[in-house]
Amino acid sequence: MNSVDLEKTSLPLLETAREFQGLPREALRWIAGGCHARTVPRDQLIYDKGQTLSGFYMVVSGRVKLAVLSPGGAERVLDIVLPGQTFAESAAFLGRPCPLSAQALTDSQLLFVDLSRVRRAIERWPEVAFRMLTLLAERSQRLTADLEACCLQSAAQRVAGLLLREAASDPALPDCAELTLPASKAVMASSLNLSPETFSRELHALARKGLIEVKRRVIRIPSLRTLRSLATMDPRRIQRPEPGGAPS
Repeated sequence: MNSVDLEKTSLPLLETAREFQGLPREALRWIAGGCHARTVPRDQLIYDKGQTLSGFYMVVSGRVKLAVLSPGGAERVLDIVLPGQTFAESAAFLGRPCPLSAQALTDSQLLFVDLSRVRRAIERWPEVAFRMLTLLAERSQRLTADLEACCLQSAAQRVAGLLLREAASDPALPDCAELTLPASKAVMASSLNLSPETFSRELHALARKGLIEVKRRVIRIPSLRTLRSLATMDPRRIQRPEPGGAPS
């Protein structure tokens, strides 16, 4: 497929992605001419740790897990990439081996963005350079926030913070919200540096207190304000949940 055909296929996807919004149309057309669509079935490895890439990815549909394995084989999930988001930018720009592996959590449609096209766009359009810097800065801020949560927040606060980030409020009832966990509870637990048992126990404790309602992976939050107060509470004031089973 030549660059013209690639542009026709990829341009509409880039135009709707938050990461590329605000860029000049000519810049988007140039970048789109070097993009390649890729279909990845569930559980397939997209790239492994240590692999070098000539570009980065955008998730069109599905979900992608970024993770690292310890020498003992234990997995630590560092991020779950959702539709419209990008990943692997840092490794591509630095020309270094990827520090993480990427795996599809569901059947996923990806768009591979060729780095050489992005570099040429940066030279021609300053807006592209600013957007790429913003992407990398946002990723750095998110990793810093995750590190702070793991080091300074209780398990209850981490779980509450996750629910607040993922929740979508009800326009008719702004203080109410609902979310569907973007991955299994085991994966979500790893992304918070918690064991699956601890993650389930904290969900059970929140449900017992009436702060959430859980039905499998769908979670309803009756009051965002109340849950937010727990997420920002001094960890020394949070009562530890009693041992118990996880909600179904």
